[in-house]
Amino acid sequence: MDELRRTKPLICYNMIYDPDADFKMILLRDMIYDPDNVGKVLRVIRGCGGRLRLMPLSNPLGRMVDMAFIFECPDGVEEVIARRIEELGICREVEIIGLLDRRIVISPFFPIICNGRRAVIMPEILYGNLFEGMRTRFKPALTEIFLYQLGVQAGASLAELLKDALEGCRDDPIGALRMLFHFGRAFGYNILDKFEILDDKIVLEVSDGWEAKALKKRYTSPQCHLTRGLIEGFLKKVTGGKWDVEEVECVAMGSESCKFIVRKSE
Repeated sequence: MDELRRTKPLICYNMIYDPDADFKMILLRDMIYDPDNVGKVLRVIRGCGGRLRLMPLSNPLGRMVDMAFIFECPDGVEEVIARRIEELGICREVEIIGLLDRRIVISPFFPIICNGRRAVIMPEILYGNLFEGMRTRFKPALTEIFLYQLGVQAGASLAELLKDALEGCRDDPIGALRMLFHFGRAFGYNILDKFEILDDKIVLEVSDGWEAKALKKRYTSPQCHLTRGLIEGFLKKVTGGKWDVEEVECVAMGSESCKFIVRKSE
């Protein structure tokens, strides 16, 4: 996985604010999704003087999709563009979407579905305030217990979600941990930098953890209680055994990475 450390971040455009924009949006329902059809639509938009900004679609792997084209053009030109796209005969319906504010555009597709289940995107300003708010309003011990137990439950649920991919990991905790952090990377939670097997323990070094980085190096003890519980609950569900997970270094304390010690419980 070292080669993946050289990648650029995935930029999400589910919502765009541009104070100088005059956005228009046209939605194509039940469009046959192939490069030729997309090219035809783009030629219509550009041929009418439109400037494309974004073209999200409901399913990147789908054959029949809904697809939105977000662009800028003089007022009224979007109606001409919509008519000409309709004449192409590549979709069931072409609809001009009225925007609440022409400086703001959002993805029209809802809800967000991942692996057949609903998902949400939460910006750091929200989850950071959630983590900080708990520490401000509750005693540290209560915050730790609550987040840890929440993590244990979430880890077990995640293992259930990924059970088909984890089929061969019942006797392979290393394989299970690799899968867990594959998921963590895919959904923006953290990156597994490296792991070591030392005698009776597994040492995990984790970077860019959402929990620790949101807390801004203001603490004197490890703070990834949710992540610690998640690792423990995940391993217990996958392997059927009990595990103890201890965080010994944490970015929230000023460390370079978060380090977890994982041991099989007696």
